[in-house]
Amino acid sequence: MSPVIETFFFEHDLRMVALAALICAVSSFSAVTLLAHSRKSKGSLQKAWLAIAAVSIGFGVWATHFIAMLAFNPGVAFGFDLPLTLLSLGISVSVTGGGLWLATIGERRSDVWLGGAILGLGISAMHYTGMASLVIGGAIAWDPATTATSVLFGIGLGALALAIGTKNETIAAKLGGTLTLTLAIVAMHFTAMGAAGFENCYAIVDGLSGAGSILLPAAVAGVSLLILMAALTGVYLELRDRRRDERENVRLRDLANAAVEGLVVCDGRTIVTVNESFLEIVGRKGDDLVGSDITRFVDPEMLDKLHSSPASPLEIEIETDGDNVPVEAILRNVNFGGTIQTAIAFRDLRDRREAEQYIRFMALHDALTGLPNRASFQERLETELTKARRHNSRLAVLALDLDRFKEVNDLFGHAAGDALLKQVGRVLSECISGDQFAARLSGDEFAIIMPDIAEPSEAGALASRVLEAMSAANLEDRDATHMAASLGISVYPDNSEDITTLLNFADTALYRAKQEGRGTYCFFHEDMGVRVRARRMLEHDLRVAVDNQQMRLVYQPQVVVQTGEVTGFEALVRWEHPERGMVSPAEFIPLAEESRLIIKIGDWVMRTACAEAASWENPLSLAVNVSAVQLHQHDFAEKLQQILSDTGLSPRRLEIEITETALVKDMARAIATLAKVKALGVRIAMDDFGTGYSSLSNLRAFQFDKIKVDQSFIRSVDHSEQSATIVRAVLGLGKGLNLPVLAEGVERSEELEFLKGEVCAEAQGYLVSKPVGIEAFKDYTSGKVHHWNGEKGPAKLGKTGS
Repeated sequence: MSPVIETFFFEHDLRMVALAALICAVSSFSAVTLLAHSRKSKGSLQKAWLAIAAVSIGFGVWATHFIAMLAFNPGVAFGFDLPLTLLSLGISVSVTGGGLWLATIGERRSDVWLGGAILGLGISAMHYTGMASLVIGGAIAWDPATTATSVLFGIGLGALALAIGTKNETIAAKLGGTLTLTLAIVAMHFTAMGAAGFENCYAIVDGLSGAGSILLPAAVAGVSLLILMAALTGVYLELRDRRRDERENVRLRDLANAAVEGLVVCDGRTIVTVNESFLEIVGRKGDDLVGSDITRFVDPEMLDKLHSSPASPLEIEIETDGDNVPVEAILRNVNFGGTIQTAIAFRDLRDRREAEQYIRFMALHDALTGLPNRASFQERLETELTKARRHNSRLAVLALDLDRFKEVNDLFGHAAGDALLKQVGRVLSECISGDQFAARLSGDEFAIIMPDIAEPSEAGALASRVLEAMSAANLEDRDATHMAASLGISVYPDNSEDITTLLNFADTALYRAKQEGRGTYCFFHEDMGVRVRARRMLEHDLRVAVDNQQMRLVYQPQVVVQTGEVTGFEALVRWEHPERGMVSPAEFIPLAEESRLIIKIGDWVMRTACAEAASWENPLSLAVNVSAVQLHQHDFAEKLQQILSDTGLSPRRLEIEITETALVKDMARAIATLAKVKALGVRIAMDDFGTGYSSLSNLRAFQFDKIKVDQSFIRSVDHSEQSATIVRAVLGLGKGLNLPVLAEGVERSEELEFLKGEVCAEAQGYLVSKPVGIEAFKDYTSGKVHHWNGEKGPAKLGKTGS
């Protein structure tokens, strides 16, 4: 029979052994629980818990040993040497305490294992010191192999006990650590007792006597009492923490249910808990998804991507019983219930996708008529021309312009003009068929693409149908504004193979149709080059306009919608031709961009405006338009920096306005240039938002400082639900991106009231003032007046107090 088993069963009082094991288990639980608290604590509190844990396990190991020794009967009476007995107690507390200290302060997992090994070494050291305190005659014969095994039991099981007990904060981990530590103490003790041979020993005392007979049982009783108190303290702390964790879980669950985003906590791929928002997203409100596999809703490949990039948002789709739901998911590892688990937040993107789709649609369509806009028309024309070249077919472009539309606006107001434009849109939509394409380019300018025609006369027939449909509509509704138009037609490849020339020729033919009496259509012929020549003359005059001091700047104030505070001015260029008089910017700016004269003009505008703004006593902001041609200059940022240095204008007061087309031409170069400009401290605004190319992608591509809503969206917001919806969408987008929104072209008080109600940041337009010379605003630039009084015109601006 094994010496260890023989010693355990035949040389011990098993009732006392059971008591020793109970004390051992209680002290182990106290030590593991208190160790967990010391690891969570800091500073002096941590040291206090560590000391209590060391005393608990040290005294527990010591008490276990000596109670077991009191239960031991080797056949020879023995006593205990008091100094060595007390030394064994000191070794037990100090060495096991050292192991707990290393397990507490160590930052690596290996430190916990090493601390447990030291604790096991302390158990062994205490035991053999205690055995050395035996007062007995002769010498104990120790079996080396069994002795070594006892020490290995203490070290190995001690290391394992702390590793299990500190794995997490669950009660299961703490119980596992307690049982393993108890096993370490008991296994070490009784294996060591099995290694001791008392055959050559003889009694030199009559058992416990003298001080030992009183002190040792009293000490053991006192130690047991201390261990019991430590255990009760550990139980109390454990129950307190569990109640606190339960309250925290309830609080977190309530917070999670209050969140708009859907939240899912998973252990691996198994759902541990979900909030109500997630149930709503997947259409399972009231269902219990705990225990389900998250891949039931999230594609495994997408789940792997989330795990590979924690804390990085990823747009995915959640699989439901119905349609898949687009969401933005973000994954984080969290401590949930003492265990590291995975929390995934899902933001429902359905509303945003609908809004993006709507804004994307409106970016390529005219808000008023619903027809495709200029950007969409240009893209379609390029596509159809490519097809025509490939198939060697004809294509016609019809340019349409309403007759006397300006008179309609002037006589009946913009509302009547808008109604007329809508009616034209309906007529064009009804007249085209198949691959034919109608668009509103701007104002009262429309165009039709007629691909794959056999003869130019087919385009003439379509133009006739449009004019006839307008006449019929006028007869049906005599109360409506009279609708009349002129059309110009150019044909590919008969007139030109170049897209720009083809459009110019259609425009030239339109001009001839108006000259011939309006209400008709006209094909382009070579003798119509008069307009082209006139354009060239205008370009010639434009080349010397800056040098001849024909250019001048006018300024239009920008005001805070809610308070009327004037925040700055937008500088606008005007051309006063010595013979033609004032030339419209709509006429010479496109020509300047096409001929690249805009670079020289733009430099003059920027330098002149900055110098003017630098002279103002009131440091108001200055907004200056920058064309795509300017922006794509390689040295644009450097020239701007030089202008700011020369004029002394603070960069933070300058705001440059660019349109979306400036980004589309060469996105990479534009973004690089804008980054340099922003580094100077200059603010950047997106002008005419929503009228150009992919607005949303442009906003994402660069961090703009402001959005300027095009005036075409502002008109009729007070009585057109469609216009109001678009403006609300843009304002909501600006709020979501934390970008202030400025509304352009505010001409009526009703429009301003709408913007106030929708909390738009700023506005500018004729309602405040037409663009005029800066001298009209001297009270503002000097700082005497700060707020617009709500009356129209610059003359009123200077009459209100600040």
